[in-house]
Amino acid sequence: MSDLNRIVLTGRLTADPELRYTQSGRAMVRFDIAVNRRVFNPESNSWEDETIYVPIIVWGKLAETCATYLQKGRLVGVDGRLRIRSFTTQEGEKRKVTEVVAQHVHFLGPRPEAAPEYEAEVPEPTIPEPEPEEEVPF
Repeated sequence: MSDLNRIVLTGRLTADPELRYTQSGRAMVRFDIAVNRRVFNPESNSWEDETIYVPIIVWGKLAETCATYLQKGRLVGVDGRLRIRSFTTQEGEKRKVTEVVAQHVHFLGPRPEAAPEYEAEVPEPTIPEPEPEEEVPF
């Protein structure tokens, strides 16, 4: 049996996406989303919002689409997998980064006003004039 590594989140972008290309020309975009959760605080006897900020990585054509149409504040749904990377800084410190590698990004909510057009303008359909009817001899 195979293990399962799947993450499904909804949240709002905290900043505009950053599009980059690898040396081989593959597109990669990175953005963070804020994911809110309501929790009850027994000390204050009230509900409070708990927010976590999740880094999202998107590759390929989907990355270019996200860079074009997403912007700060946009609500998105992300379906992907969890990745934890380790690296060493130039100062020799070991660090870990936890991020979600998105396989699907769903644009939720209304389109922002400042976003580019999603569809090309479609001209009004024209109805051709009917051809004159021929007389059929009987």
